Amino acid sequence: MKTILGILTFSVSIGLTLPAFAATAGKPNILLIVADDLGYGELTAQGFTTEIPTPNIDSIAKNGTRFTSGYVTGPYCSPTRAALLTGRYQQRFGHEFNPGPPREEGAPIGLSVKEKTLADRLKPAGYATAWIGKSHLGIEPQFHPMKRGFDEFYGFLGGAHSYTQTGDGANVILRGTTPVESVGYTTEAFAKETVDFIDRHRQDPWFVYLAFNAVHAPLDTLKKYEDRFTGITDPKRRKFAALLSALDDATGSVLTKVRETNQEENTLIIFHSDNGGPTPSITSGNGPLRGYKAQTWEGGVRVPFFAQWKGTLPAGKVDDRPVAQIDVLPTALAAAGVPVDPEWKVDGVNLLPYLKGENAGAPHEAIFWRFGQQIAVRKGDWKLVKAESGSSGKASTAGAGLYNLSNDIGEKTDVAAANPDKVSELAALWNQWNSGLVDPAWTSNRAGKNAGAKRAPAAPSATPADASATGPWKSGDVVASAVSPRISGRGFEVRATVEATAENGVIVAQGGGTHGFALHLKAGKPVFSLRSAKVLTSVEAAEKLPAGKHVLTVRLAADGQVNFVVDGQPTGSGKVPALLTAQPGEGLSVGGDGTNAVGDYKAPNRLPGLIDGVTVTSK
Repeated sequence: MKTILGILTFSVSIGLTLPAFAATAGKPNILLIVADDLGYGELTAQGFTTEIPTPNIDSIAKNGTRFTSGYVTGPYCSPTRAALLTGRYQQRFGHEFNPGPPREEGAPIGLSVKEKTLADRLKPAGYATAWIGKSHLGIEPQFHPMKRGFDEFYGFLGGAHSYTQTGDGANVILRGTTPVESVGYTTEAFAKETVDFIDRHRQDPWFVYLAFNAVHAPLDTLKKYEDRFTGITDPKRRKFAALLSALDDATGSVLTKVRETNQEENTLIIFHSDNGGPTPSITSGNGPLRGYKAQTWEGGVRVPFFAQWKGTLPAGKVDDRPVAQIDVLPTALAAAGVPVDPEWKVDGVNLLPYLKGENAGAPHEAIFWRFGQQIAVRKGDWKLVKAESGSSGKASTAGAGLYNLSNDIGEKTDVAAANPDKVSELAALWNQWNSGLVDPAWTSNRAGKNAGAKRAPAAPSATPADASATGPWKSGDVVASAVSPRISGRGFEVRATVEATAENGVIVAQGGGTHGFALHLKAGKPVFSLRSAKVLTSVEAAEKLPAGKHVLTVRLAADGQVNFVVDGQPTGSGKVPALLTAQPGEGLSVGGDGTNAVGDYKAPNRLPGLIDGVTVTSK
């Protein structure tokens, strides 16, 4: 009887371990975690601060490699993600900016369907694939993640999103293609969905693209996280700390599930941010780096970048060789045993030989950037960069500065004049690379002009927490959310010179379907729309805007009073119930709204005609 019981016990034990063994015996799993707007200097593993402990994210660096020169090829959200999933510079297929007005009327706006994603490459190799969290790569059906190689999707298709609400319209949180009824707290929800997917697929090789919206604005937090940082007196910084702490907890829950399913030694884990921190917006800091999100200074493009594969890659390494998010695809495919076809024209590099110590050289001869008129190229320790935009024209290296990052990581001293040969060398490299690119497929709804670049300080420490652009702007200009006007909790004045050739359209808008404002014409009358926590209030002027060129001013007072003035004469008034309760997560655009409408109209609702001299001034 003892023998039979022993056999039964042994059989049950084997049965309980089979799922984990089956997964371990097959192809490695791939876990790709992307943070949103997390600056280079914030994680405690980076060594610049201990203010906000991040032990779970840090563990990826501790158990693997921390790249101190980890980059993204775009200084903000959507372009970075397009390059990440394709392994190709996003400028090769027109995805230079965040989704915005197309250059050709009616053209689709999203990750080109001619491009294949990492999931497209892994599915034929037997991988179960899931995209959880933020997309920002197109809202039309052909751009849905489940049309791009992913078996499952739980997340939202747009850009910025509330942490506590499901959203609505094109940016509602979906399970597959079905809107969810409640979300809880998105950071926790996205981690929970990932844990569930891993648990369900422990017998399959799996790929999870976990794209958190943390720590992007708005600063929606839960008390339990904010209570951890009572010692931080700045309310904005305390909320940011809560966002980052929640992100670390969520990452920890996913890593714990990987360990619990005995898959830690069979899982390649990569963590990075989609761009540098937008310091003025949410306080996310970039350590010693100059600049921030939406700029080609180091603060906009150098990011936290960690890779772990226990048992295969060495632990505790620090690697200063420049790498970029375009390397994720070829690295993951090499781990999965999927050969890269030269016809794919992948720009990224398989990092495994470098991580294993088999190749002591640099993965890239150079890394390149083009973002509107901003440019940069890094080769070795040298970087040629122009991070300010002019009024018109295409990008060029003319007027770019030269910096040696080995002794000037903060890009404080331009040494171009003393090194003309190095300037010529890097300019030639950039020009050669640029010759293989295409024009942007659309103008950005956030940073085509990068109006804030000219306000960039020499170092982040000199940046006031309240810094933002105020204009003037003209039709077609768009401004990064990081440097758009600070209008949360404040009255403000909008002023524009307008000569419209239609009776309907947006003069200027900032924000989207959750928080923001728009000044627009409806049947010829100026309308001021304010959306706070998704609640829309619109105030209409008493008279139509007369034909011809006029200066239109709208003033929102601290008590909610709205006054319209045309050429110095009052033309109507009204009142909104309250000011904005949060800073809009989407930037400002002139002459049209972005992809998520603020007012009661369909975006972009462009207004033809002259729009010039636009300013937004907080009170």
